Amino acid sequence: MVRIVGLILTLAIALSACDQIKTDKDLLPGSTGKYGEVLVVVDTSLENGATGKLLNEIFNKAQPALPKLEPQFRVSTVAPESFKSILKRGRNIVKISVGKGKSSATQIEKDVWAKDQLLINITASDDAKVAEILEKNIENIRAHFNEKEIERLIKRHKLQPYKEVISEVKDLFGYGLTIPPGFEKMEAFDNGIWLQKEKFVGKHQVIQGILIYKYDYTSDSTFSVGELIQKRNLFTESRIEGTRDSSFMVVYDEYKPDQLEINLNDLYTMESRGLWRMENDFMGGPFLHYTFVDEENNSVINLDGFVYAPGLQKREYLRELEAIFKSLKS
Repeated sequence: MVRIVGLILTLAIALSACDQIKTDKDLLPGSTGKYGEVLVVVDTSLENGATGKLLNEIFNKAQPALPKLEPQFRVSTVAPESFKSILKRGRNIVKISVGKGKSSATQIEKDVWAKDQLLINITASDDAKVAEILEKNIENIRAHFNEKEIERLIKRHKLQPYKEVISEVKDLFGYGLTIPPGFEKMEAFDNGIWLQKEKFVGKHQVIQGILIYKYDYTSDSTFSVGELIQKRNLFTESRIEGTRDSSFMVVYDEYKPDQLEINLNDLYTMESRGLWRMENDFMGGPFLHYTFVDEENNSVINLDGFVYAPGLQKREYLRELEAIFKSLKS
């Protein structure tokens, strides 16, 4: 009997410890900052040297296929001695520590000082060594922060999914997307659907549109830029009208869309980023397009998100659409 009681007490203590660990994590404050913001903790001497140049290249590189130049992230810096209290709750942080004899290392950590936080710790002996680490990881650092932002957006969208629209998309195409409230069905067609969300930021109109359409797969040329433009124009010219009579959406032909092969939830997918305009109207903006093949039904599925936000930056509106598309499930 003593041994059994002892075992029960041991288990109780162990479970209590587990609960304490969980509680400690849960007690972390929420992370702060807006989507796309990154805080870099770096000494001023490094910021003005090779390290600073690489940080600028990583975060201030222009986002592709936007009407006006916008950096991929909004970055701010703070000296290590000033990195305290509320600053430690930043959503995206790069912390650079330099000291004589320190070995070069990079460590990715989550939820260190706040919930839903991503921290990249970089240590090195001097400015040149930090710059060397950054130069080797330019794309990786960008990717880590972008993927985390997409993950956060998908999580946010799941809190209040627009079930009616989600169900209709699933029925039409056989794939599920997590679509948040605010998007309304503008029209459904035999081969596609047009969803749209509209709001005002001050006096500025903001429209986020989603076009999902399909057609028969005939050859690998379906992933080419030429095929993308032809098929997109074919759909939008007859389906997506502007505010004026005889106006319709087309790809802006003076800008060749940027393309990138990606893995979209285990589906080989071509990502395209370009610009659209309204024929016979003055509207225009960026679009994000995913093309993949539904092999079971021998069809090409297209996910297309477009943004109209005159006078405003458009990067984060596009990122929201990217998160919707990357929530894709069969």
